[in-house]
Amino acid sequence: MMIWYGLLAVAVVFNGVANILMKAGMRSAPEVTGAGGIMKHYLTSWPVMVGLLLFALNVVAYTQALSKIPLSVAYPIMVSLTGVIVISGSLMLFKEEIGWFQWFGFALILGGVVCVTR
Repeated sequence: MMIWYGLLAVAVVFNGVANILMKAGMRSAPEVTGAGGIMKHYLTSWPVMVGLLLFALNVVAYTQALSKIPLSVAYPIMVSLTGVIVISGSLMLFKEEIGWFQWFGFALILGGVVCVTR
């Protein structure tokens, strides 16, 4: 059973890092209109490309974990722990401000996950 939770952990890390990379890659995106300009930026931005790859690998690891872990357990773990990674990256890398009400909401989510996964 541990291998399936290990795959879930890999999926969480890949998803969280992918979100951070996508944000980093889009910070340098020029003001473009149209699908062509957007696609050009996606294809020429290494953070976006690596983020897309990690999203794909996340799906592979997550679907394998779902083959043995109940969805009602795996999904809350996935969302909440990915949130920890994304919020940490937001604070440290992008210097985003997280208000007390957001922290309170996130604490409620984590508390709910503890209840759901028992």
